[in-house]
Amino acid sequence: MSKPLRLVHLTPEEDQGLKRIELTPKFSEKVRLRARILRLSHQGWTIAELAEHFDRSIEAVRQDLLRYQQDGLRGLADGKAKGKPTLFTAQIEEFMHEKLKEERLWNCTLLSEAIEKQFGVLIKREAIRTKLHDLGYRWKRGRYSPMKQADPKVVSQHEASLETLKKGLETGN
Repeated sequence: MSKPLRLVHLTPEEDQGLKRIELTPKFSEKVRLRARILRLSHQGWTIAELAEHFDRSIEAVRQDLLRYQQDGLRGLADGKAKGKPTLFTAQIEEFMHEKLKEERLWNCTLLSEAIEKQFGVLIKREAIRTKLHDLGYRWKRGRYSPMKQADPKVVSQHEASLETLKKGLETGN
């Protein structure tokens, strides 16, 4: 990899575009920082001065300049993070959608077990929680709700025991 020039030379249009990026809050802070670095480099700041001013390593500033020279504005964006590829396939996502349409309570642990049984792939509950959140699912704590009316005999027994407790509290026993 060749080292970039010590200064980045920008056209007036490129400088204005970078200024807009620098001042627009919808861009991430890293992208805005890289735009500032490029504009200051164009104004004559050296890599060492930029590194010291922004409290970054010289190599990081050099990499920002190189990425801009190679990729233009696309070089300002963060690259794809390294790491293990996702285990979620389109089939697994479709399976999750189908399971969540069922008339039952699903949680991340149950979904993980169902996915492992169906596809033979172990996906941890936290990864499922994150994926569901990314897919737009929102949830609340599940509550017990009986499907049929309570037995009147059991209800009357419970009401009688509550009345006994209330009488005991009133009399001070």
